[in-house]
Amino acid sequence: MKRRIVPTSSYVHNRRVKHRYNRWLIVLAVAVPVVAYLYWQDGGIPAAIAPNAPKSVASATPVPTAKPGDVLSIVSIQSYTPVQTEALARQNYGAETPLVTVGMTKITFRYRSELPTGQLITEYARAYLPSAPARNLPIFAFAPGTTGIGDECAASLENVKVANWGDYDSHMALYAAEGYAAVTTDYEGMRDPSRIHHYMVGELEGRAVLDSIRALEKLPETQGRLATNQTFLAGYSQGGQAAFWADKIAPTYAPAIKPLGVVGFGPVMSVSDTLDDVMHGANIDWFGPYVLYSYADYYKTPFPLSQILTPVFAANLNTAVPAHCINTDISYWGSKPANVYTPEFMSEMNSGNLVDFPTLQAEMNENAVGADPTPSAKLINSGSDDNVVLPSQQETAAKTLCASSKGPVQLKIWPKATHYDTMIVSLDDTLTWMKDLRDGVPVGTTCGEVPAVASPAPTPAPTPQASLSVTP
Repeated sequence: MKRRIVPTSSYVHNRRVKHRYNRWLIVLAVAVPVVAYLYWQDGGIPAAIAPNAPKSVASATPVPTAKPGDVLSIVSIQSYTPVQTEALARQNYGAETPLVTVGMTKITFRYRSELPTGQLITEYARAYLPSAPARNLPIFAFAPGTTGIGDECAASLENVKVANWGDYDSHMALYAAEGYAAVTTDYEGMRDPSRIHHYMVGELEGRAVLDSIRALEKLPETQGRLATNQTFLAGYSQGGQAAFWADKIAPTYAPAIKPLGVVGFGPVMSVSDTLDDVMHGANIDWFGPYVLYSYADYYKTPFPLSQILTPVFAANLNTAVPAHCINTDISYWGSKPANVYTPEFMSEMNSGNLVDFPTLQAEMNENAVGADPTPSAKLINSGSDDNVVLPSQQETAAKTLCASSKGPVQLKIWPKATHYDTMIVSLDDTLTWMKDLRDGVPVGTTCGEVPAVASPAPTPAPTPQASLSVTP
């Protein structure tokens, strides 16, 4: 694989012949129109590349157990040839897609997770297993970026032909093609009519990630194939918070899971800083309403909405937030903070301290990544042109991690990269970093160094898809 950017600081008898000839003419007469139709239906994707339809197994008998990480049922299984796997990976990585020589199997399943209260809930996840090698597959547990709060916004329901929320199938296909057993979760509350998704609650996100790993290890298709001592946690944006929280709580919640490394791609490290940055160029005016809706339900603490949001948004908060997935958030909430927040609240956001809203401030602080004394290596990939989760937030978080982590910490700022292509431009470097950790090669640390943006390499970063321009 070629490097793209150098990071700073611091992936068929005559009758019989005639009979066969006529038979093949009939087959072709039927097949050609069908292939043409599939080609058209798939938006121009040849039928040889379009993946096989998933085999639904939702009627399978659920496993009658009740422990976190138990697999309740397999929802569907879908197989991909090497060509199909590469085509899927190219949806995000384009010409930068590494050579793909293996196919994969995608499994959507339901599993158990546990709330801090001890209540067991049902969550959805997807596993992506390469056809080779047969054994010793390292684990890549990935948490997606924000897709929304409503059940219809669950990442496992994403249809990129309708709305692109990040095309997480594409990302996971690439890591499977690189030899990882990849798994990604929907988070607590998604596709669960009995509860909402509690956005930006780190403990719940972390448990979802850890229990998806436990469930992955129990799937019939993974038995005897996993290298459980080579587990990596990773996440994009909101998923970055989830990955770091999973690492933080693993010693007490899932002690059998010992992550080698944690990777954040444009990660949310501080809920408070993410909200404050709305006043400093972060194009996520919807973030505050998401947090208010989530925290009011989770912590059971009412907020004085009329003092925080402008009248139209204060009145419609509880219907508007779950009604919009990430692809329509900007069109609804807009890009002007003054249209969403009151002048008084904006003033306090600008100061970085919500003195008149201490409950909200305390709840946001409670969900920061904060100090993490775990032995895992930690890698933060940030784009210098990120206008969703600003690089300054990750610089601050890296200093905190440097002071507390028992494992090496690296912060890499990628020149001219935005929030939406950070996973793409940092691919080779991230794959190398994980391989080094698996091989016992020291990965080094950037602690004590001043992050600086290097000159971009001659090969430009891939252009992000426009429909991703609202994904945090």
